Amino acid sequence: MIIKIGDNVSVNQRGSILPREGVIKGISIATTADDPAGEAGMQVKEYDTALDYAGSIDYETENGDQYWAYFSQI
Repeated sequence: MIIKIGDNVSVNQRGSILPREGVIKGISIATTADDPAGEAGMQVKEYDTALDYAGSIDYETENGDQYWAYFSQI
């Protein structure tokens, strides 16, 4: 699946049955093994999850709350 900044996303929350919905605001790809969320990695505008890189997204819910999630949670 290709994700892009501005896309709607459904994120699986740990410890919850229902996913959290939001809009992608940022995409980070990890460039080192000790940074699995990609905080110090590359910031990109789109990413194909089939590539299976480590990284994360920043997203915002409908009511303005901001969260982040690993690619594996999408």
